[in-house]
Amino acid sequence: MTFHVKKLLYGGYGLAQKEGKSLMVEYALPGEVVEVQVYQEKKDHAFARAVKVLLPSPARREAPCPYYQLCGGCQLQHMEYPAQLKAKEEILLETLERIGKLKPKGMEEPLHRGEFGYRVRVQLKVSEGRLGFFERKSHRIVEIDQCLLLHPAINDLIPSLKELSKKLKTLKEVHVLYSPQEKEFLLKLLLEEAPPKEKFEKWLEHTLPPQVVGVGLYRQGRVYALGRDFTFVSVAPYRYRVSMDSFLQVNHLLWEDFVRHALPPGKFSRALELHCGIGFFSLSLAQRCEFLTAYDSNRSAIRDAEYNARINSVSNASFHYETGLGALKRHAGEVVDLLFLDPPRSGLSQGEAQLILKNRPRQVVYVSCEPTTLARDLKVLAKGGYELQSLRLVDNFPNTYHIEAIAQLTLK
Repeated sequence: MTFHVKKLLYGGYGLAQKEGKSLMVEYALPGEVVEVQVYQEKKDHAFARAVKVLLPSPARREAPCPYYQLCGGCQLQHMEYPAQLKAKEEILLETLERIGKLKPKGMEEPLHRGEFGYRVRVQLKVSEGRLGFFERKSHRIVEIDQCLLLHPAINDLIPSLKELSKKLKTLKEVHVLYSPQEKEFLLKLLLEEAPPKEKFEKWLEHTLPPQVVGVGLYRQGRVYALGRDFTFVSVAPYRYRVSMDSFLQVNHLLWEDFVRHALPPGKFSRALELHCGIGFFSLSLAQRCEFLTAYDSNRSAIRDAEYNARINSVSNASFHYETGLGALKRHAGEVVDLLFLDPPRSGLSQGEAQLILKNRPRQVVYVSCEPTTLARDLKVLAKGGYELQSLRLVDNFPNTYHIEAIAQLTLK
């Protein structure tokens, strides 16, 4: 069966039509004519994989990675990088219009740097001594020797991690965090059963390089840790402590640009930040306001944020352990000039959105990692009196379908 691909969808699929229903085609690009193999039929749509490209797009390229189409980590390596950026912008705008009925006043230049070597955090899957990533839509592991998206230092560590995975028979996942400035690693090992601490310590001496400064073993929570459970990273002009159980933005090439462009113009009296993490945006945000109150529901991240404010002499920011909803309830009725949001993929809860509308902060910055929940939430805020001033694509995950964005809103 051959089909004409109309456009690219969120998820990395090319959209075609099959007998009146949508056909989502893996590894197909807009404008192409492809021969497909349908692998899943549903009532109003179907999924297929392109098996032969009869009329290729000018944007098509040979994927640089030898594991591409086996490994499920990337979905867009067959597309030239400038075309990826353009397609992601179109998907972002179309999603906002379709779900949110919104058009931004201005679309800013997208944030991007290199398309490879950008990841300093990664979760590697392990099974029976094999280490790599899951196949697309499967729990079968594609064993890898390297990944083009990873910082080269993490790729250099992979042989040692493979050796470790052969010793730890119940190992399921290895979470790696690398600090490009300190040139050191933290590891989290997720196991079904943890070995005795003394035995494991001896294994590590002969398996991992000295650049691995901390290892935590986890089985429904941390069992124990060896070495340091934190490292430091720098995002000019600040230095941040990042602990093993805290979150850090993945793409180190965009750290400085991301912070700079997420900050709204102007000065603010009182700012409120939800989902602040280790204070990645907070320290710079505090320079724009008289006082910043920031919240996160991760205790480790809040401890890091408090520490980071101290070591960087930021005295007008306070950090608290609380959910987004709980934080908004705490500040109900207060005058807030700026609300800065960086929620998880699920976006705002209904209760959070309603409390924002009740409190009516003058300005809102929404950093999003999921365009569909962004569109849903902005629709609610727009109906409640906010205007979408600007929107900017942040390509934190080149060669994948993931789309991040910065939306700036003001009260009408």
